[in-house]
Amino acid sequence: MDNHRLKSAHASWLPLTLLAVTLLFLFYRLLIGEVFFWGLPALQFVPWRQFAWDLLRDGVLPLWNPYNGGGAPLFANYQSALLYPLNWAGLVLPLAWQMSVTAVLHLFIAGWGMWAFTGRLGVPELGRGLSTLAFGLTGYLVARLGTYPTISAAAWLPWLLWAVLGVLSRNHRRDLAWLALFTALQLLAGHAQTAWYSLLLVGGFGLWQMFARRPTNWRRLALIAGALLLGAGVAALQLLATGELLLQSQRSDGVEMDFAMNFSYAPSRILNLLSPNVFGTPADGSYFTKGAFFEDAVYIGLLPLVSALAAALSWVWWKVRRTARPAYYASVPFWLAVVVVGVVFALGNYTPIFPFLYQHIPTFDLFQAPERWHLWTVFGLSVLAGIGVGAWGRGKWLLFGTRLLTAACLGAVVLALLAPRWLPPEVAQNDGVRVLMQAVIFTGLMGALAGDLTLIQPEVNSRRYRWWSLAVLVVVAVDLGLAGRGLNPTLPASFFDERDSGIIREYRAYWPEAAQEALMYDRLFRFDDYRVAVDQSRLARDSSLPNLNLMDGEKLLNNFDPLLIGHFADYLRLLEQSEDPSKLLMAARVTAVYDANGQLTASNSELQQWVNFADSVCWHEDDHSLKAALLSSEWPALQQVHLIGIGACPPVPDAISSDSQVLDRQLSALSSQFEVKTDTGGLLYIPYTYYPGWQAFVDSQPARILRANLAFMAVEVPARTTEVRLDYRPWWLLPGTLISLLSLVGLLVLFRAQSPEREGSL
Repeated sequence: MDNHRLKSAHASWLPLTLLAVTLLFLFYRLLIGEVFFWGLPALQFVPWRQFAWDLLRDGVLPLWNPYNGGGAPLFANYQSALLYPLNWAGLVLPLAWQMSVTAVLHLFIAGWGMWAFTGRLGVPELGRGLSTLAFGLTGYLVARLGTYPTISAAAWLPWLLWAVLGVLSRNHRRDLAWLALFTALQLLAGHAQTAWYSLLLVGGFGLWQMFARRPTNWRRLALIAGALLLGAGVAALQLLATGELLLQSQRSDGVEMDFAMNFSYAPSRILNLLSPNVFGTPADGSYFTKGAFFEDAVYIGLLPLVSALAAALSWVWWKVRRTARPAYYASVPFWLAVVVVGVVFALGNYTPIFPFLYQHIPTFDLFQAPERWHLWTVFGLSVLAGIGVGAWGRGKWLLFGTRLLTAACLGAVVLALLAPRWLPPEVAQNDGVRVLMQAVIFTGLMGALAGDLTLIQPEVNSRRYRWWSLAVLVVVAVDLGLAGRGLNPTLPASFFDERDSGIIREYRAYWPEAAQEALMYDRLFRFDDYRVAVDQSRLARDSSLPNLNLMDGEKLLNNFDPLLIGHFADYLRLLEQSEDPSKLLMAARVTAVYDANGQLTASNSELQQWVNFADSVCWHEDDHSLKAALLSSEWPALQQVHLIGIGACPPVPDAISSDSQVLDRQLSALSSQFEVKTDTGGLLYIPYTYYPGWQAFVDSQPARILRANLAFMAVEVPARTTEVRLDYRPWWLLPGTLISLLSLVGLLVLFRAQSPEREGSL
């Protein structure tokens, strides 16, 4: 390799090196063994994964979680992402640390993917570096880094586009294989909303590229669709399991309008594009508005934003003047449309557009948080930022305008510094005003620095251009590095160690919604100040909030999962609506209730056993009638069971005629066994959540499972001593495994289906 090629190779790796160095700066505490914990890592992801891996080590498939919600799907819980290959290192490495490091690794994967994709678009090297840093370090990803599945899914978006562009522009079969692989990885990453938005963007880009090319090659479009289906086939086991849960969940008919519009992007938040902390930051407790900082974050860096605007303006200028422009400018209209759609959809209920789509277009009623459409916004702006480098020049009017803007930025900094002296004391000392002044100072300095870099820009062929390019990338990396500080607090990994709670509970505990919300959000994981949870980390760990209870093997009726089994969610709503929930708690075998301080405040001494025989069975035509009966103050919860079907509702007998009892029971994650004795036969009530896949056996003979008391199970038992066994055997396990394995074989064949000397043609 000659010296020129060697220098070019070194330069090519510079943006990725800067990305890696910035990530080390932001997350260096992971190198000393600390881990992310704030919010969902503690309340969902680490407990789920720890429990699943413990089951695997014991030789049990991690299909079911018996500790939360009366029992709930574990593998089918999409965000558990147990089949995602990059999560498997947690089987051998310290789990919480591995999950934290893997999340940061995905930021690098995202930036690397953008580097590869913009390279295929033909963007110049400096532009590629700008896009790499803008997307890999965007506030959209860094601020929500603790939402591990979101980051894992978003990281593969640029790689998907890279592969699609390869299929359309090259003649290589391997690009199809890469497309299928990246599709599978994104679908297995665990965040359906991000995957769906990504695949929509990929589809739109593919169609744009197809119609922009002449002649249109429909065969390649069909091959792209086939590769996407092959990737979905690899993920089939996960998709089938989650599909069943979705159909059984509280979201099976879509979510309510209010829930869907939660986290709509207020128009004033668009200022976050100019400054990451214009409304303060929870990193230091200065966040002074409502909402979640991580949902509003869209900052890609000021210089990349200016470059993106330059791309749009220069494309219009060249279009109007009909002058020649670089080939990579051809996609500018598409990326502008992506940005506009992302912003408009993110506004949610602030415009009539998203409510209309919610009412009339499928999938818009499946998710909450329209702000997450900003994935399109930040991605489109990041690509435009790279393209816009082609518009950086040294024209007279450009230099004149840059000088004016630089002077304006410096003037804004001076005014912000002097403003406290001129403003009334009560205004100058207002927290919001101080935060705004700091944002103006930060943006003004970065704007002035960007202006200076533009003014001193050397000729592209100059030797100084390489050093100038380095300065540009360093400024962007520093800008985004400063913006991301403190947004992902860490603690020693011992936070997740199993604890000895000192509480022996035979049955379950319950967090009333108000108590859970008060401790979880008002006291611990506050959206305005992340430091609070760090200072009260011991309280957080000892709280047994769902799903932290999994770490210690404690049973809760609560289940802090995105998808809840529908009739179980209905049961919880009845609990919260009831003026006296004691009977519903009794039927769910809850013996203790938590208060807002995380203390057990009540117990139910009437409960004598986990399962029992029903002294009376009351039949109802529908759930509406059954729910009314459960809320009745006259309901004897330990003696009477409510079922759906045709039959009477006899009163509970005054005296119990049978001598029925449960002699023994054995419980595991996937199976429960009861040895029961009854001289009359009857209905055995089992307070496990009713869900497809559970099978009952009475003396090894299949038996029907009835849905009892709205959400739980009951099995008919004959008049003798019998063994009742419940096994979880989901229907999708075998066909899903076969489809995934066959698709994986097909993927490997596609990778190998080429001669050793040249790629096979499409």
